[in-house]
Amino acid sequence: MAIGAGLPGLAWLGLGMSCQGQTDAAILTNRPPLVAAPFVELPLGSVHPRGWLLEECRLQADGLTGEAERLYATDLGTNSGWLGGTGESWERGPYYFRGLVDLAYVLDDPKLKATAQKWIEWLLNHQGQDGYLGPVSNNDWWPRIPATHALRDYYEATSDPRVPAVLDRYFHYMQAMLPTRPLKDWARARAGDEMDDVMWLYNLNGDTNLLRLVQTLHDQSDNWSGILSSNLFDAFGDDFQPKHNVNVEQALKWPEIYYQWSDDPDDFRALELGWDHLLSGNALPCGIASGTEFLSGNASTQGVELCAIVEAMLSLETDLRITGNPDLGDRLETITYNALPAALANQVKAIQYYTLPNNVIAIQGGHGYNQDYSNGSLPGPWSGYPCCRYNFHMGWPKFIQNAWAGTADGGLALMSYAPSSVSTRLAGVQVAIHEITDYPFDNQVRLVVQPASSVSFPLKLRIPGWCLSARIMVNGRDYARPAPATFYRISRRWKYGDQVSLLLPMSIQTRKGPSRSVAISRGPLVYSLDIGERWSVLNRDPLGKGFDEFEIHPTTPWNYALQLDLDHPDASFSVRQTPGISNPFESKIPPVQLVAQARRLPQWTLDWRGTEAFEPPVSPVAGHGALEPVVLVPFGSRHLRISWFPYLGRPEPVRGYFQENFDADWTSRWTALGGNWMVSQEALKAVPGSANGAKSLAMATSFTNLDIEADVSVGKTGDAGLVFRVSRPGMGADAYEGYYLGLSAQHAQVELGYASNAWHSLATHPIQCLPDTFYHVKISAFASHFQVFLNHQPVPVLDLQDDHYSSGMIGARLYCTDPEQSSAAFKNIQVTEVTATEQAGLFH
Repeated sequence: MAIGAGLPGLAWLGLGMSCQGQTDAAILTNRPPLVAAPFVELPLGSVHPRGWLLEECRLQADGLTGEAERLYATDLGTNSGWLGGTGESWERGPYYFRGLVDLAYVLDDPKLKATAQKWIEWLLNHQGQDGYLGPVSNNDWWPRIPATHALRDYYEATSDPRVPAVLDRYFHYMQAMLPTRPLKDWARARAGDEMDDVMWLYNLNGDTNLLRLVQTLHDQSDNWSGILSSNLFDAFGDDFQPKHNVNVEQALKWPEIYYQWSDDPDDFRALELGWDHLLSGNALPCGIASGTEFLSGNASTQGVELCAIVEAMLSLETDLRITGNPDLGDRLETITYNALPAALANQVKAIQYYTLPNNVIAIQGGHGYNQDYSNGSLPGPWSGYPCCRYNFHMGWPKFIQNAWAGTADGGLALMSYAPSSVSTRLAGVQVAIHEITDYPFDNQVRLVVQPASSVSFPLKLRIPGWCLSARIMVNGRDYARPAPATFYRISRRWKYGDQVSLLLPMSIQTRKGPSRSVAISRGPLVYSLDIGERWSVLNRDPLGKGFDEFEIHPTTPWNYALQLDLDHPDASFSVRQTPGISNPFESKIPPVQLVAQARRLPQWTLDWRGTEAFEPPVSPVAGHGALEPVVLVPFGSRHLRISWFPYLGRPEPVRGYFQENFDADWTSRWTALGGNWMVSQEALKAVPGSANGAKSLAMATSFTNLDIEADVSVGKTGDAGLVFRVSRPGMGADAYEGYYLGLSAQHAQVELGYASNAWHSLATHPIQCLPDTFYHVKISAFASHFQVFLNHQPVPVLDLQDDHYSSGMIGARLYCTDPEQSSAAFKNIQVTEVTATEQAGLFH
């Protein structure tokens, strides 16, 4: 059958939905030859929020979503290219109206529906004769991907018969045009979302020609199965798309979507492998990889872009349905309940473009990121680059839609816990289930089942992997003690008023971070230090409706180290709970608090720029003064926070000897401060995109008199080499105190100098240095005496005195003003402490 030949039938699961007076829409399973999935998406509008989650959505409706077209009139006003005007015609319009449609129908809000309708009507009524969709002023494939998803969601919510026909013609147009106008740039990176929409239409109309389009999209897009499986995010030179974190989080669904067509185990496994690779070197305590905007390493002050947060959520929601892996639900909840609310502020009248785990001040000014924005950490409607303010709108509503799913055996599954109601048809009977809970702030979930008549169907409950003693009761009687990290199936004949109660006991857990710090979690919530906040208006809302941009200063100390029993963390905290808070993420007293003991660390201060803190001192650390009680609150409930905590104990720096061959666990020993880093063939590499200064430091090392040697290569521009006796490191080329020995092919020299938030050259020596070629360098430093040796030669090329710094950590550094040309590599790093009795033989 040719594309556009009609709708021969629907792939029914035996389910349907009737919601708020809307027409029934199909719940679609995969038609052969697509691989069957264990769970299927419910149509938009099947699930509605309750309790605190309803309040969050209402705030969004009254806030940035409801007022977006007035706040951002230049892009979303009547002159938008997506409304037939001559204005913005790229991604901002589709980003916005996709989320607008989602929020309108999960809230069943007439005003939002009417606002969304004009965008949908323009799309449906202005398709080209050849199937072209969207503004003629911009034919980029990428912005049409969120636009087609918005049409898909709108159809599921309304059953508007125009939508399948419009999408059918557009996908026919794509298939005809892609051979001569292939995917590129953002569309090439994000094509997995379009594959998903094409499969959705195939499941609706059965047209097998659509599967040819799936294959074409796959063949023209980045190979995310290979990138994820083999940790190749940084392996594409100056092509930044595979390491752009929004692309990465969006592409987490690419292998699983394509697996439904390929049936290739390598595609199925790619997500799990890729997730491990991502978090091994870029983990933030809120469950997502850092990205400012490229993948950014493991420093405590590296953040994540709001676009990446909502894209990661949608990817995990999709992957959870396709794979049935309950671990993905845990990951989804961690991101949703921590990263998302942390990036929304002022009753959803503001966003924060970058969310940082350790964010002790939010003021105008840069952080030293590769993609830096002076207001990137400020809460306001204009924070950072203008993409997230348009894309974030889908975050909560898509999570709500996907909190429940249909099952392959004709039932329902509770995928993510949140106060909600689901309404659908099971075995021909209308069924509603109301989920009554304060989760994730409470560990009890109650389900009230309300079928129109008694009916048999299975109900599956996801049991989190962190919960070792879950308990299920049905109508007040013990029913099961399910195992963690499973979907537990309850199959029975349900009658009106049946109740299922689920108890999910939560314990304190810790996770290791940079500088041997720890993150604290309890259930799906990550906890941060409760820092007093003073908000001051930086830029006022021109509409006078409170959509202001703010700076935030701390009003209480933040530089604490916790007293912590790592083996029994529950013993280190007491739990305070305050139930019934309607807006838990902006309450002065959050619904859950953890109380611990801690000591101040006077040496831990704001960094050189004054826009962030230095990295936490390496744990265990000796504190000062008496123990004090400190309060930890949910990560998303404050905008100033410490989330990577140092902990008290006897300091244990690495002294005497240190050797690094960069194995798979190298990021547990090294912290990246700027730039993009990867390990390949036992070499640490700084790759293109590492603008200006980039450092990677073995933070736990401490050497005074030392021999440090390594094999170092540098690109054709800039310089690269070793740093030693380093302290107070921050983001930026010279944001540290310590020494640096660098090689430069560009200037044909070796140079030794020191930094103190500014560069000071001590000596240079001309050498023949070819780019991208390893040279062996060795520095012998005893007291104020330094000697530099190259390629194992016995005579030093530099011999000098300097007494600025006496001890500190070691690391690798790159400096290059052209980010596209930046490259360096380091291997076989070895450091030996030199004693006083040995130094006579070292210096001659």
